Amino acid sequence: MRALQLLILILLMSSESAVAQQQKKPAAVSKVTPVEVVVLKKGTELKGLSLGKTKSGNLVFAVQRSWLKKALPDQFESFISNEKETSLANQQDLSKRMKLWIDESEKANKSKAWINSLQDEQKILEEKNPQNQQLYLFEIKPADVKKYSPVQPMVKQLLMVAWQERLDDVENKTAGELSQELLKSKIDWQKGKIYLADRLPPMRIEDELDWSVRKALFAYKSQEGIHLQGTGGFLVDKGDAKGNDFGGIFQGVTQSILGDAMKEFGLVQNQAKQVSWAEQAAKIGNDKKVIALRVTRVVPELNAGKMSVEDTILTKLPNGNWIPVWNSKLSADASQARPQAEAQIRNDPNVGAMLKQIEGFGLGNQLNQALRAGAATLELQAQSEVGFAEFLRMTSKRLDGPPIHWFVR
Repeated sequence: MRALQLLILILLMSSESAVAQQQKKPAAVSKVTPVEVVVLKKGTELKGLSLGKTKSGNLVFAVQRSWLKKALPDQFESFISNEKETSLANQQDLSKRMKLWIDESEKANKSKAWINSLQDEQKILEEKNPQNQQLYLFEIKPADVKKYSPVQPMVKQLLMVAWQERLDDVENKTAGELSQELLKSKIDWQKGKIYLADRLPPMRIEDELDWSVRKALFAYKSQEGIHLQGTGGFLVDKGDAKGNDFGGIFQGVTQSILGDAMKEFGLVQNQAKQVSWAEQAAKIGNDKKVIALRVTRVVPELNAGKMSVEDTILTKLPNGNWIPVWNSKLSADASQARPQAEAQIRNDPNVGAMLKQIEGFGLGNQLNQALRAGAATLELQAQSEVGFAEFLRMTSKRLDGPPIHWFVR
């Protein structure tokens, strides 16, 4: 993941703040206020945390509902009334979208289990009461802000742990006081795991693209999407392949290294010009009748001495076009020895025969290079799985969660 540009990436993921890991003494933040403060032009002062911005540029600011009631009692009922009105409109919109999605799934002859899961989700969404949530959200126009006072990432970490542990009167204490309370409870806030997503009230769907992406990620999590793997012009459905088709991927890697030698010895056939990987992926997605694709591609960059793995999520829009909504690229040194991974490749039944052929043609040195590149690829694929799992966990648990564009890079 890239460096945190939006606090919501910390709020929704189980993470350790890099800044917090470097800070070992809580006393360093003892006199600092743990909350961000927004002062509105009409005079209202809010103490909480900025989560991000809407596509229209409005600031989404979270405060504890308990603090709001105590700090602004004269306005509290008005805030709750506005929330009820907004939530009702959001729920009605989401209910219509869910009904349409269910109807589309039935027409597409999706499984009964999938239809039931959508119906269950619709029921959960319709029964949610935002007043039961710990946090209250303000959506503030930039023109309404008189002053905004942010805090550093380390202090945000501390505040979120304090919120998670439901410490009393958080907004009126110093960071040092919160730190001491947590330490007394044997909670290491600097390395604490945070997950506050379920304490947010439902959020609105911003537009059709936002909804398409939410659907795609929810569907993929529910095994209604497919995972394609490959390199160059080669893509295979991981589900159909019953695991990694490393034979096809390794052939692409070795061909990048050995070049024309493999063709000369008849190890690969000359192929006609192929369509792009994105076009191939879209065709497979259409044939499989899914709305979510994950494409993991091995990209040899041998001139730079490295291998790369690119991970992309594609979603199908109502007009039939497929667009990327998330991308990650990891790279590793292709010359580094990785004995265990290289042994794993040699023992792969789809690769063994190819290796014997290559060795028989006296291409041993190039083969060693290919093995190291392949081993780097295995390492990168494992790392890519971890990163993708975290992204999916953050974005797919709730159809009414934060806007997906907060997470997309």
